[in-house]
Formats: sequence, structure tokens, C-alpha cells
Amino acid sequence: MKQKKLLEKLKIFFDSDAREREKQKSDVKDILKKLKKRERHLKEKLDGENDEEKRNRIQQKIDVVYAQRKKGIALIKGE
Repeated sequence: MKQKKLLEKLKIFFDSDAREREKQKSDVKDILKKLKKRERHLKEKLDGENDEEKRNRIQQKIDVVYAQRKKGIALIKGE
């Protein structure tokens, strides 16, 4: 009986761990969607801008968002 209870507790522990990883993966996917939307918005803003200095700043922001997205994608694929 004692062994059965320990196995049940162990099963609950590992199930909760898997649920936590799945929730974290879902959260990262939501963030990636927001980052993609922000990147598209910045690209539209870049297309409409004529001032070279502002274009450079916007391009830097796009590069940062792009790098963040790539890291998030790598995190999801690594899991």
C-alpha cells in the first residue's frame, strides 16, 4: 500500500511538471505572436519614414525584435 501511494504522488508530481512546461511553451508562443505583430508594425513605419536618422533607429528596433523572436523560436524547438 505504501508503495502504491508513493507511485501516485510521483505520478502527480511529473504530471504537474509537464503541465508547467506546456503552459510555459504556450506563454512563449503568445509572446512570439506579439513580437511578430510589433515587427510588422515597425516595418510599416520604416516604409513611411523619410528621415535617415529615424529610419536607422526604427531598423535597430526591428533588429532587436527579430533577434528576440529567433531566441523564442529556438526555445520552443529545444523543448
